[in-house]
Amino acid sequence: MRRHTIELFMWGYQPHYRTSLEFRTKKVFEELGVEAAPKVLLVGALAPQKQDGNPVCIEPEDGEWALTIFADLLNSIEAIVQDHPLQNVYYGDEPSMRDKPEKIRRDSVTRAVHQALSPYDIEHSVRSFCGMAHPVGNYYVVPVVQIPESIFHQFPPLKEIEPEDYWAFRPYPSMIHACMNTLLTEATEELRLPDPGRNSLSSDMRQADEIVRVAASKFMHTPGSSISNRYMYPDLFERFNMISSLMYEGARGTGLLFLVNPESEAIDYQIRFKEPVPFREPRWARKILQMASGDIGLIADSEQIYGLGKRQTGHDSLAQDVFIVRFIDHYHWELRSREQVLLRSHYGKPTLPQEPISREQFTTNYARIFPESSSNDHNRLWELFNAAIHQKHGGMIIVAADASAEAQRLTQQGTGIEPKLMTVELLRLVSNIDGTILLDPHGICHAIGVILDGDATPDCTPSRGSRFNSGLRYVNAKGTRRLAIVVSDDHTVDIIPLLRPQIDRDDIEQNILFLEKATLDDYHKSRMWLDEHRFYLNGEQCERVNSALDRIEQLPKEVGESVIMTQHFKPDPLMDESYFLP
Repeated sequence: MRRHTIELFMWGYQPHYRTSLEFRTKKVFEELGVEAAPKVLLVGALAPQKQDGNPVCIEPEDGEWALTIFADLLNSIEAIVQDHPLQNVYYGDEPSMRDKPEKIRRDSVTRAVHQALSPYDIEHSVRSFCGMAHPVGNYYVVPVVQIPESIFHQFPPLKEIEPEDYWAFRPYPSMIHACMNTLLTEATEELRLPDPGRNSLSSDMRQADEIVRVAASKFMHTPGSSISNRYMYPDLFERFNMISSLMYEGARGTGLLFLVNPESEAIDYQIRFKEPVPFREPRWARKILQMASGDIGLIADSEQIYGLGKRQTGHDSLAQDVFIVRFIDHYHWELRSREQVLLRSHYGKPTLPQEPISREQFTTNYARIFPESSSNDHNRLWELFNAAIHQKHGGMIIVAADASAEAQRLTQQGTGIEPKLMTVELLRLVSNIDGTILLDPHGICHAIGVILDGDATPDCTPSRGSRFNSGLRYVNAKGTRRLAIVVSDDHTVDIIPLLRPQIDRDDIEQNILFLEKATLDDYHKSRMWLDEHRFYLNGEQCERVNSALDRIEQLPKEVGESVIMTQHFKPDPLMDESYFLP
């Protein structure tokens, strides 16, 4: 029987634990709406008085992290232990004093691992987040998540403020920091279990969506702690969700709320209440939000609303002492520092702010659907797209290869016009009436105010509005090339269809060849890649992958060893040659 030997051995299920944590990390970023390629490694430091084992272990042992990164790790740990801030702290109860050395040891291991990774981070343009060390077998194990530094260029964090008191709350510089803290806290809790990773497919860790919601609640402590010396840690995330969900006499709540010290010179009161309105009275808070308009907003700290006012002209824009909550629509709000959006919540789902689509992705998608279009056409439609999504109301633009014929066919369901090149100014004018704007691939308008038709499809969903489903039905009509830009009343933006990205056909063949030769030790990476890209495989490739998976699943296994069962592959009827890079 095959025997797999882990040279840098900490415990038997260390690969399973690491793989499971990396999978969960990727899901967290998907929940945030961020394209990222996080990586996970484990670092184990041999515990004092333990002689059996390598001084330092890493998982994966044959990955991109050299063991030499941690060559001086044990000495660094002992130096941090000696000077740890808790060394001079004395607790009033015996159990706490008894636990203190272990707390110091675990924190020191985590700090030492983070210090050892700093040069690697700089050289490879990544940022390492380290979970709290926990003993597993003979080792103190630290789970580490590495994120590309480019993510923090896309979502710049706040200025980090180190509190003077060791025990004080440390504000999270960004929602990503809060997510990594929450995720790694879960990872450390998993290390407390017997044989962590053994039940990786049914882990006790929170699911990604719950991790992100918990992180959002944590991150909302950052503005609260920044504006007050007596912050009481209320759940501002849930409070603002509640306020944004409430209607007032049928009206949706919109307007600004300034999170600020109520005595700050950064604000100018227009109205100050004799008695502040507490957030624990959400209907009262929603009622007075109705008075917010333009740059006049509610003045509040983390507990109460004190009046209405605006930000003082000339206030230091770099100071992190005023945060803005903008109530956008029903159950839709965002947190901002100056003009930077830090967090967005839509129906209680927290995400990071992003444009619905990049210019490159939009134009590539458009050119693939309408190959007869030119670069000037792409630029024109990009301008129209941005004008449409920044209007205060919803709307829909249909681009159709058969726009001229459709304008004739739908003449009783809209207003046909003499063909006219659509401009941003004209778009704003004709968008004031209900119905769809019908363009051809060159941006020529043929009809406005059109009521679309089309058969229902399995992709239609009652959870989305009638405008989205109408666009979906119309675009999915067989035998035509069409694209819909749908801006819903809740400011959700959809492009239908948004084609899958093009890939290199050689990548498919290489991963299939690797899987066909793989063993239980090394099949995971190619299996996962093919599973994520199954749309691109043709019939013959699907048969080869299914045969390889059947072979791997039948290989003899060691006691307690598991294999991931993968649903059989079959070709997708929507796949064609246009999905491959030229």
